[in-house]
Amino acid sequence: MKHASYHLFSGIAYQYMDETAKEDTYTAVHKGYTIVPHKILRCYGLSQYEKLILIDLISFMGDKSSCYPTKETIARNVGCSSKSVERHIRSLKEKGLIYINEGNRNHEYYLPRNFHQHPYLLMSEKTHEFINEVRRAVNERELTHWIDGIVKEEVYQKFLSRLMSLCNHPFGSSFSKNEIVSDLADYKTYLEAEYNKKFTTSDNQSE
Repeated sequence: MKHASYHLFSGIAYQYMDETAKEDTYTAVHKGYTIVPHKILRCYGLSQYEKLILIDLISFMGDKSSCYPTKETIARNVGCSSKSVERHIRSLKEKGLIYINEGNRNHEYYLPRNFHQHPYLLMSEKTHEFINEVRRAVNERELTHWIDGIVKEEVYQKFLSRLMSLCNHPFGSSFSKNEIVSDLADYKTYLEAEYNKKFTTSDNQSE
């Protein structure tokens, strides 16, 4: 079924979102928008609400390095209770994705340094890299279900914990970079082995 052409936007989506954010003909409360890397949106290991809350905190930071919204404000923005916000913020803190300066009233929230090299993002992106390599060779629904199981396994957590421990070393040192590259390579080798067990028949393996 074809849609009427006047119902469809045919320009550049990023520009369209910029225009949408700035449009104030009928409402003028919020005119901004948030830059959100795909690495966050599709990050394995983060729940739906953890992603939404992290994005909301980034939106409050804007052009500053910290923010201090109330839990009730965050709850309204992401659509859950303030108790849920408190629980998910605690989880984000435990995962090292935010730092919190606890105050008497509002807490102040910060992002860690080298956020782009955070182990949760690195493991997730390496997983997506592997998915892109094999997704056309197997049923994508089965692949998605299999990956969902992989990221919940103890082995995945061990790789993640190993990378988290490397965060104690300066990321600028050759030691930590080499170790991170090596660990991610080992993780991909693990994915390949598990993939072959799941999707490759014994006949194909012997060819």
